[in-house]
This record gives sequence, C-alpha cells and structure tokens, in this order.
Amino acid sequence: MNENENPPLPDLHQSEVDEATLRQLFTDVGTHTEIIEIIPKHAPGYVAENPEPLQLDEAFKLLVSHSVRGLQLRYRHEGKTWWDTLMPLPGGLFRIVRIEHDFS
Repeated sequence: MNENENPPLPDLHQSEVDEATLRQLFTDVGTHTEIIEIIPKHAPGYVAENPEPLQLDEAFKLLVSHSVRGLQLRYRHEGKTWWDTLMPLPGGLFRIVRIEHDFS
C-alpha cells in the first residue's frame, strides 16, 4: 500500500475544562459555527440512531447535570467540519475531544 491509500489520521485535541469554560465553548459554537447535529450518548457504547433533534442549550443542561454520559457536537467552522465529544468528569470538570473531519 502506498501513502495515498492510507491518508494520515487527523489530529486529535483533548483538554479538560471547568463549567464556565464549557459554557463559553457552547456560546462560541452557537454564535460562530453552523451546527450539523448534536448527538447525546446515554449509555456505555450506545449512541442512538437518529436521535431526536437537540438544541444547544438543552445539550448544555444535559451535560452539566450529568444526565448523559456525553455529547457529540458536529459543526462547520471556516469551511471545515469538526466533531467535539464532550464528557462530564468527577469534580465538576468536562473532557473535550476535538477532531477535524475531512471527507474530501
């Protein structure tokens, strides 16, 4: 196989943030991006197919109340598609895992 058959994997960015920083992320996503979809994860290894549409403010409330195991925000920003996976952690922190999806 040559390199063209196996393109390099996109960079994966991870961080842990507090609730105030998470709130700012949701504000920024809502203001500066085109949201494609918001996918809740309710149980380990389970993501509902065709989940009910979820608004950004509802998603934030579910996450900070620990009513979901995680959320995936899929959005477009400056011509690129991004997927942010957000998970509540103990101690009031939240993990963010961000990856750019290049489908070209």
